[in-house]
Amino acid sequence: MTKIDLERIVPLQPAGSAVPLFCVHASSGSAYSYAALAQALGPDQPVYGIEAPGFDNDREPVRSLPALSAEYADAVRAFHPDGPVRLLGWSLGGVIAFDMAQRLAAAGAPVDRVIMVDVSAPWVAELPPEKQIARRFLHDMLATVGAPEGELDAIFEGLPSDAGSDEVFAATERSGALPEELDAELLAERYAVFRAHIEALFGFAVTEPYAGPVTHLIASESPSQYMRWDNVAPDLTEHLIPGDHHSIWSGDSLTMLTGLVRQSLAG
Repeated sequence: MTKIDLERIVPLQPAGSAVPLFCVHASSGSAYSYAALAQALGPDQPVYGIEAPGFDNDREPVRSLPALSAEYADAVRAFHPDGPVRLLGWSLGGVIAFDMAQRLAAAGAPVDRVIMVDVSAPWVAELPPEKQIARRFLHDMLATVGAPEGELDAIFEGLPSDAGSDEVFAATERSGALPEELDAELLAERYAVFRAHIEALFGFAVTEPYAGPVTHLIASESPSQYMRWDNVAPDLTEHLIPGDHHSIWSGDSLTMLTGLVRQSLAG
């Protein structure tokens, strides 16, 4: 029997008597994008993050979404064997959470609620060129530290179309667009996890519907044609939040997001 890696579960706000909420990492692999939400939900709502293999440990990153989903579902059942669970995921994390809910329900484990935050419906497609994947990675990194999007144009100017990730990260380090601690070596480490998750996402499609309640919180600036989950989630509730994929996690948008999560958890 495969050993269950409970280190994937990170306590963000473990106190409280409510049904625990498990928040699945996005493409970065980090669970700490949910830290502000966990605190805002209050002292009675336990919140745990799920962190990816290879992020801050020596495991190989996982390149299969079903493998990630199956591992996390087993970890959640081992960590919280009694009673229902609640699942939340932003971006890639929403796709994983949706698949986890299907697995848990099929195994007879009750899922109280699935909350997806700005999640594009996946379909199987070829991977983009390496340069495009690296640009997507840097876009997320810049958004995380609040750097302007225009910095990317300066970084990629002059790079050949077939530039590899090492070349991209060397140019990023020279640009000074990111904090000094995010040098080319650390970017390469973080990128290994990110790229594995992009590969997992591009190789996956939802083929079976999930009958349980699903709430989808959608950034108002995200293309609506990519946010359609009604064909696989018949019990779906949708809400729009002002902002884009990243800005909904700050300011007034985060306040609204927190209120809608709280409302969804209340049933």
